[in-house]
Amino acid sequence: MKKVFLFSVMLMAAASMSAQVVLWNGEDETITSRNANGGWWDRGNPSVVDNPEKDGINPSSKCLKFTMTGNDFGQKHLALPFRDWITPDLKGNRRFSFMIKKAVNENVKVEVSDPTNGVDNYWEKTAAWYGGDGKWQKVVLDFSTNTNMNDFPGVFAIEAQTASVDEPQDVFVDNVVIEAMPMVGETALKDVTDNSLTGSIKVTGSLMRGDCQNANGDWFRVEYDDFALLKDKMSTEATELDVRGVTLTDAYWDQILEKCPVLTIRLDDGDLTAIAPISIQTASQEAVIYSLSGIRCTKTDAKGFYIINGKKTIIK
Repeated sequence: MKKVFLFSVMLMAAASMSAQVVLWNGEDETITSRNANGGWWDRGNPSVVDNPEKDGINPSSKCLKFTMTGNDFGQKHLALPFRDWITPDLKGNRRFSFMIKKAVNENVKVEVSDPTNGVDNYWEKTAAWYGGDGKWQKVVLDFSTNTNMNDFPGVFAIEAQTASVDEPQDVFVDNVVIEAMPMVGETALKDVTDNSLTGSIKVTGSLMRGDCQNANGDWFRVEYDDFALLKDKMSTEATELDVRGVTLTDAYWDQILEKCPVLTIRLDDGDLTAIAPISIQTASQEAVIYSLSGIRCTKTDAKGFYIINGKKTIIK
């Protein structure tokens, strides 16, 4: 199979999963290969192009473009065989992400596989919903329930649409990464003892919340919530949580602030204390209300000042 792209890979063989690993970013790539085995497999006529929409969540100057032409797997997917130039050690991490922009809202399926070693061959599949309406969207795939997957995968394949492709459709892809595992010091957050984190705590890596689908055979929903996991690991006596530099999908601090009444969270854009929690809400979620003394309220019956969804509000 012909392969066509040069890669600038930010990974050493023994790289720690506490840092985000960029598999492909498009910024310094050209349509030549570093060696005979390096580059995207030549499916869908892939090419590096100018980013058609830099004013959204993906301001990159360059990205990858390919065209879906039919419903066979080979006609609507990209494959990145990173085994050919790196040997990643995921160290238990199971989360990937990438940016995608396309015309049709539909499930995007990713297959992480190691089909070459002759012993532990596997093809692990996870899907996530693209609902970007033609805009860039970050798609996060959590493979924690894909039990056959090992720490040394070799191929990352993106099926840009699981439903039928009625006519040729251009798809743009960018920033393919292995997300950083959330860490406390040298310990993975998932391995920290519940209720043990107290005093001043520094977290590195990423904190994410969302859902996807394990797409091996019958699909089933996979929910991941690093914020809830962090809350479970923290003691009620925790006084400071430093998350400056952490990659966040959104901010979901309410449950942590409720558990830790004297906590201050150190953020890149300022501090957040237990008296003024914030939440990213949908229209169906209830408002989070506190009095100025820090007492949680179910509603604002009395006139006065309240902290509602992290903002000081006066009820007249």
